[in-house]
Amino acid sequence: MATRATGSLFTLRAGMEVDLNFYLQSIVAVVVITDPLTRGIFFRQLTAGEPERRGEFVRRITIVVAITLFGAALIGRELLDALGINLGAFGVAGGLIVTLMGFEMLFGGEPSRAQGGEASREQPESFDGSVVVPYAIPFIAGPGAITTVITIAASAENGQGTIVALVAVAVAVILLPIGHLLVSKYINLSEQAEGIVTKIGGLLITTIGIQMVLSGIQRFFEG
Repeated sequence: MATRATGSLFTLRAGMEVDLNFYLQSIVAVVVITDPLTRGIFFRQLTAGEPERRGEFVRRITIVVAITLFGAALIGRELLDALGINLGAFGVAGGLIVTLMGFEMLFGGEPSRAQGGEASREQPESFDGSVVVPYAIPFIAGPGAITTVITIAASAENGQGTIVALVAVAVAVILLPIGHLLVSKYINLSEQAEGIVTKIGGLLITTIGIQMVLSGIQRFFEG
């Protein structure tokens, strides 16, 4: 019988079988940090003057985010190896970034500046010039999301971590247009409600970031 993984987020040893818990935790991490619901609220506000183009904008956003995060999942680990960066040390650094983003969301009640939150909320005359930057990158596929995906991909040997990262990104990419289009059409939250949703997401992201730091420390000393 194959030995099961410990269940600790981003902590898997070579030769261990990736379990369902690791898949679920990874999916939650990527979905929370890309946050299609809250991002959808901002998207509705930013496209209020061009509602007929929302479908076009969402397609472009989804393509850019998919290319960025799938690319991070596929080549992120190889890039770290090529640069001689210890995976445990990267996990600690990435975890610190994610944790700080979570604290900023938790106490500020709005998306972190590291994800381009402040710039992406500025109301443009037309959203067309803001679709890729700063909205798709870095507001959705920002440093935190990229770091999280690479960390997941680097958390198991024999390509298992990459598979988990690809699955997590696929779920997030599928939810991205669903969240944006449904929110822009049906959900109307007050500014206070938006802040509460963001703070809850910040708490989850902070927890995930701390787990990444602890797992990175463990991996560094075991390596």
